[in-house]
Amino acid sequence: MKTLTIDPARINQSLIAKTAQKVKTGGIVIFPTDTVYGIGCQADKVKSIKRIYHIKNREQHKPLPVLIAGLRQLTGLQVIITPEAKQLINKFWPGPLTLIMPTASGGSIGLRMPQHPVAIALLKITGPMAVTSVNFSGEASARTIAEIPAGIIKAADLVIDSGACPLAIESTVVDMTGPRLKILRTGYIRQKEIRQAIKHV
Repeated sequence: MKTLTIDPARINQSLIAKTAQKVKTGGIVIFPTDTVYGIGCQADKVKSIKRIYHIKNREQHKPLPVLIAGLRQLTGLQVIITPEAKQLINKFWPGPLTLIMPTASGGSIGLRMPQHPVAIALLKITGPMAVTSVNFSGEASARTIAEIPAGIIKAADLVIDSGACPLAIESTVVDMTGPRLKILRTGYIRQKEIRQAIKHV
């Protein structure tokens, strides 16, 4: 495992490209987001996703959220964007909001566009990544590299250290798959803000 230090205010594109290449070849990387540090892999790498479940001791029935750098990366994910989802995307993306949306295949997918320059720079090259908080399931999320369990650090293929995550709290998770939205987890964005954003839809 190797740690790369990348300043969010001065992105080192060479190090970003190196990290992206690791991701594209099936690697698992730890990197910062606007909320907390995440551990992720390319969204279509099944073996890598299984590794993340094993590393975190995560229950298999809990899908990994997918992070994107821009709306164009939704192409190929077969996402159905409802009017309410569109309002929330326009209001809160990029930012600390995860939307669980239906897909054309009858399934669902959790999506978020983070507001962190390092994460965005990486995602622009890798495309959609399956990413979850870098902690053992049920334990506290990590705001800094120092807060990440040593066992997870050792299991990753590459680590990006960009200092403390600015928001230091998880994203709010909203389920848009039913006739009415459900707030599954209240994080940085409060319920009142979510309700207000879709009030006139």
